[in-house]
Amino acid sequence: MHDTKILIVDDHPFIMEGLMAIISKLDNYRIVGEAKNGEEAIEKSTKLKPDVLIMDISMPTLDGITAARRITDGSPETRIVMLSMHEDPIFAINSFRSGASAYILKESASEELLAALEKVMAGKYYISPTMVDELLSNLVDLMKKDTTFDATDSLTTREREILTLIVRGLSNSNIAEELFISVSTVKTHKSNILKKLGVKDAAALVKLAISKGIA
Repeated sequence: MHDTKILIVDDHPFIMEGLMAIISKLDNYRIVGEAKNGEEAIEKSTKLKPDVLIMDISMPTLDGITAARRITDGSPETRIVMLSMHEDPIFAINSFRSGASAYILKESASEELLAALEKVMAGKYYISPTMVDELLSNLVDLMKKDTTFDATDSLTTREREILTLIVRGLSNSNIAEELFISVSTVKTHKSNILKKLGVKDAAALVKLAISKGIA
């Protein structure tokens, strides 16, 4: 098994050094690069192709949430662990909406980072335990409102583009050419779309998309 490649993104040298010290003690994890803002994160993610990106949510030039959305669109196979000082659940919700797989409070990063990394590498999600109760309360409040959840709302901009092209009958290679991305990236996006919408194959996906007016 190869080492899990990690890119660290934070504009505070002290935090950066702390994260590097933590990861250096972990087996099977290797730091492949550093970035100081969201723009650098996007550039280095494209170049270094890390397995996991550990990123601060509040940074100059480009914030972590916006960067996460762009990185997820271009490299859906990269897992994103968001670091934040914000305990307000809305920051966690927006992070997950943007493609992050984990949300950790900076104050507890040293104790929780390994657990978060193991979760995201297993294809699961993680959030700091101290935030669970408040996040759940927020979700329950949303469920009580007179709104109906539509799974298509969880799709990213890129996923919607790909879904539209699938409905039009384009193959994976045709979609890759249309959007100037690799076939493997198209396949990863397609797998994520199937999972989010709860369908098993392309035929069911097309049927659902047409019923939702996505064409």
